[in-house]
Amino acid sequence: MKYHIINKYLAALSGLFLILFLTGHLLGNLQLLIPGAQKQFNEYAEFMSTNPIVKILSITTYISILLHVFVTIYLTIDSRKNRKSKYKKINSDTNSISARYMGLLGTIILAFIAIHLSNFWYKAKFTTEILNDQWGKKDIYTMVVDKFKNIEHVLIYVFAMGAIFMHTLHGFSSSFQSLGLVTSKSRKYFKLSGIIYSLIIPILFALIPIYIYLGFHQ
Repeated sequence: MKYHIINKYLAALSGLFLILFLTGHLLGNLQLLIPGAQKQFNEYAEFMSTNPIVKILSITTYISILLHVFVTIYLTIDSRKNRKSKYKKINSDTNSISARYMGLLGTIILAFIAIHLSNFWYKAKFTTEILNDQWGKKDIYTMVVDKFKNIEHVLIYVFAMGAIFMHTLHGFSSSFQSLGLVTSKSRKYFKLSGIIYSLIIPILFALIPIYIYLGFHQ
């Protein structure tokens, strides 16, 4: 029981940290919606890859992802093993579609992270094919734009944002509840905040590849 509670805290804290990361990542990526923002976005990308504080935050993010995956898998297995009866209340938060498919949604998101790192992070870090002669530095902006000119990359990205929507729809409020911060009076506000966050963040993320694919970035 003691380890179960500790793992619930770890799942909640790592999940909330990743929510903060998503928000920060989105704020940076929204620069892609600015026409002619190539130099600006490349300078931002260089800062994010060279600043020591950002590097520490990046390592923390990778650790949080792995920690979140492992503890949620443990909690899912432990919950199924100890569950003696099925949920009676069909419309309860714990039996919502998001709650029931958290494992599947998490797997989809994890696969997307692997694809995303391969398409962007790996090429930005370890290849020289994206050098820009104008500034003598890597042209991350053009790399991103070229990727999102292909409909398959746009569809994968949008599909993954749908999974993130469903995952955070349940995970946002349940994380605060696991930390003991939700009361009967505040429950509706946490739930409403979770719905708003889960809609806004994935929609804005999904808007970026669609915007680029349609050529509005030029």
